[in-house]
Amino acid sequence: MTNRRRLASWGRRIVGRRPAAPFNLDDAASPSWDERAEVATDLIVENAAQLGWDQSATVTVGDFGAGDERLNRVLQARSAQPYRYTGFDLHPQSESVVELDVTRGLPAEDFDVVFCLGLLEYIEPLEPFLARLRARYPALVVSYALFDVPQPMTRGERRKRGWLTDYTKEDLERRFENLGFVLLDGRITNRQRTALWLLTASRG
Repeated sequence: MTNRRRLASWGRRIVGRRPAAPFNLDDAASPSWDERAEVATDLIVENAAQLGWDQSATVTVGDFGAGDERLNRVLQARSAQPYRYTGFDLHPQSESVVELDVTRGLPAEDFDVVFCLGLLEYIEPLEPFLARLRARYPALVVSYALFDVPQPMTRGERRKRGWLTDYTKEDLERRFENLGFVLLDGRITNRQRTALWLLTASRG
């Protein structure tokens, strides 16, 4: 199956703030953030074999845009894989999160998997950032609040949240493929508004 067919095939699978400008943390307590973290965790739990992970080995996890480390709490609850977690954020919401602007530089340490949840909306241009991630990390889990949804926010509403782009699912998947990513799995969550992808560097 080609990358493009892989990218298209999962679209039917539905899974049930910083200050308001330029970052959107007004909804930080929203259940949708928990749901997104749960779906992201499920992606790696269900695909650990394809990722080549030894179930007894410790996996290193980087969380870019970690906020208050919600993802770490979900990993603790839902994953049996031993892991070591490090969170990074431009404006950390907990003392253990490392302050870092990932658009200016990536952490010195390497990770087996990097999560970018609720981050891509704030990055433009997107391709150079994704290319740097692909060159450094063997697996990525990324999310994006899609523009082509049944009841989309307007561009003005997206800008009020600090979001810089208005990509459709097809737009992003074309970019992933052009950058050489392989899509291992994907889901749509948050009432069909947010897509998540598990990506690896292209093999062969």
